[in-house]
Amino acid sequence: MDNTLVRLDILASEEAAEDVVGVLAMLAEDGWEEDDLPTGETRFRVHSEDSAFAERLEGALRSLPGDVQIERSAIARQDWTSTWRQFFTPVVCGDFVVLPPWLSHCEEARGRKPIVIEPKSAFGTGHHATTALCLGAISSLLEQGRLRAGQSFLDLGTGSGVLGIGCCLSGLRGVGTDIDALAVENARENAALNHVSGLEILPGSTEAVRGRTFDLVVANILAQPLMALAADIVALRGEHGALVLSGLLEIQADGVEAAYAAQGMPPARRLVNGEWCALVWA
Repeated sequence: MDNTLVRLDILASEEAAEDVVGVLAMLAEDGWEEDDLPTGETRFRVHSEDSAFAERLEGALRSLPGDVQIERSAIARQDWTSTWRQFFTPVVCGDFVVLPPWLSHCEEARGRKPIVIEPKSAFGTGHHATTALCLGAISSLLEQGRLRAGQSFLDLGTGSGVLGIGCCLSGLRGVGTDIDALAVENARENAALNHVSGLEILPGSTEAVRGRTFDLVVANILAQPLMALAADIVALRGEHGALVLSGLLEIQADGVEAAYAAQGMPPARRLVNGEWCALVWA
């Protein structure tokens, strides 16, 4: 057996990232790695033992419009299961801790609400700063009594379902939506893994819940869609409801906040983690 794998490193602009995800979702059945960069670009990484598959995938990616850069290389095989287990360490976010199944009884889980996430494809594991910011904001709102058990929530762009699961573990009930079919599947698996009830996962975006309102709307997506969806998101926020937005760099916060000010929202409270930011209205 050949002891090398083909690796494709893909760097996509913010505008091209969604197209890249579409190609990967269709062709990269074994999944991929994904990392949002402070520049707004997204870096994807795909490994394969099939060089013919790698060539097909590279060809499909190079045919995309927009700025997509691809680098192909050969690397030695590794024990990928062991590598993943070393990387996915517990992440403490306020009253929550996000961890993989094999660490569900670790020291960090004691006295906190454990959110168990099965690492799969490229969906959130709690390691990204924006996920931590959102969970920290939700934890703070619960501690302040601003959010209470029995209230409703919307997790827009749910990904792995981590934020929605955290809300359900706190006694809220609500909906998670995502435009990526693989994310919808992954979120449903993680909801079952955490034995949560009251979490409905739907394909789509704001249109999937149009006409409804929620006590909490949380959207951890990107600055551009946050601005484009400002009117829809504000309409989904119930009277006196809380709103938590992230997925944006601190340098993008003024532009995003201005889009919501245009919808009648007051100034937001800002939470910052490195170069990343969350906007909170509560």
